[in-house]
Amino acid sequence: MIHPRPLLGEPTAPDRPFLAINMVATVDGRAALNGSAVGIGSTTDHRLLFELRAEADVVLHGAGTVRADPLSARVPSDLVAQRTARGLTPQPIGAIATRTGNLPPRHPYYESPTLIYVCSDRPVPVDLPTVEILRVGGVREVVCDLARRGVRRVLCEGGPTLNSALFREQLIDEVFLTIAPKLLGGEDPLTVIRGPRFPTMLRLQLRSLVEVDGELFLRYAVTYPL
Repeated sequence: MIHPRPLLGEPTAPDRPFLAINMVATVDGRAALNGSAVGIGSTTDHRLLFELRAEADVVLHGAGTVRADPLSARVPSDLVAQRTARGLTPQPIGAIATRTGNLPPRHPYYESPTLIYVCSDRPVPVDLPTVEILRVGGVREVVCDLARRGVRRVLCEGGPTLNSALFREQLIDEVFLTIAPKLLGGEDPLTVIRGPRFPTMLRLQLRSLVEVDGELFLRYAVTYPL
């Protein structure tokens, strides 16, 4: 078993849900291979992703991650019963945050109920009955809107630009990071966080560490400056 259960915690503030990010990177810090994280992690890492989703009310992605990968926010059928036993919906709601509105008009993501949060007045070329488009001022408004909808646990799967914005707003409670025993190299690589340097270095407190076939699974709590 990777990490003690439950994986996702309870909300730490009355106005926002508990929020964790889950990312995978190589030993040299690369978080993408040909623009996507596909191919970096193992089947064990992929299973952990689904088990994290199984505890989340909402799975959150940045638009770049959605453009790069035909992913969805769903869990496999064997985890649906686990969700409903907890009183959750059979599938988590998918949420996408975007500044540019640059999203494909058709995508596997939209096959389930999806919230698209647009942090600008840019048009979004998506018009489907499963998709609700909302205009917000930034990621804090995204998280606050989810709280107003009764959401208690959010899992963010990146990408790095969205991670950076959430950290800057001090909205992330925990970090799940898989270190794959691989090296990619390359110039100007994409890491798990991409954006301006934080005003103050953030501290992480290790909560769990598991090794499986050379792959490291780390779970950290985030400490913000007062």
